[in-house]
Amino acid sequence: MDSLKQGLKLAFSDIKTEFNEHLETINQNTSEIQAVYEYVAEVEGKIDKLSERLDELQMALNPDMSYDQFDVELTHREQETFMVLYAERELLSSQEIARRLGFTEEMVNRYVFNLISKGIPVIRDYDNGVLTLRLDNRFKDLQARKNVLKINESVNKQLMSDNIL
Repeated sequence: MDSLKQGLKLAFSDIKTEFNEHLETINQNTSEIQAVYEYVAEVEGKIDKLSERLDELQMALNPDMSYDQFDVELTHREQETFMVLYAERELLSSQEIARRLGFTEEMVNRYVFNLISKGIPVIRDYDNGVLTLRLDNRFKDLQARKNVLKINESVNKQLMSDNIL
């Protein structure tokens, strides 16, 4: 009986040693993953700042960009996303836009990306580590005067009736 207890103690001791080795390996891997994640986050921040500077340079080099020649069509959802940005004077996060429109954050990010891809000057900035969005003021003025994006009036009325704007 004593030899059985001794054998079990030895077996459990071996298992505990193996578990401790695995735990140590997991902790090392976790530390490496955390270091890589921090590095990627730092690189993403630098890329975003570079993108902002490029946008600023483009606007500085072309201050009189002819937005009059816009020949883009926005989908209904892109128009809704645009109108939330257009109506707001303050910076908005994707999460805030999503909440107002009842969209997911991923949907808003996709629609904002589409707006930017179509040449609409959406200014991106970071506020306390949160990506915020707003429209270029000159473009907002042009949109107010000439409706260069041909925003459907029904979109505006719908958003107004839903108290989103």
